[in-house]
Amino acid sequence: MSSGKSPIRSKKIPLKAVMIYLRLDDADRLAKFAEDRGLSNSKIAREGIIMRMDREGDKFEQGYNEALSDVKKVVMETYGAGMMFPSGKSFAQLVCDGIDVMVRPKHE
Repeated sequence: MSSGKSPIRSKKIPLKAVMIYLRLDDADRLAKFAEDRGLSNSKIAREGIIMRMDREGDKFEQGYNEALSDVKKVVMETYGAGMMFPSGKSFAQLVCDGIDVMVRPKHE
């Protein structure tokens, strides 16, 4: 979808056109998001792609892992989750083991 804005050509930084495919509902959401913020679809896509590739500054990955850590803390502090199983692990430990596999590794 076109936002109706003319593309801004950079004289300092060369750009290369790429094509992405979005589901129709996501394309509609992108168009509304861009219009509401006065940005082009390309700028939003560029920022999102760069954010995902830049592991040092990837706030999504960092926030996701921090949320998992917070959930594990709540589970470990929940009184009823301290119930022990014959395996020697508590219910909380078993739940946290399941959460651990969801943590996204940092890429170097």
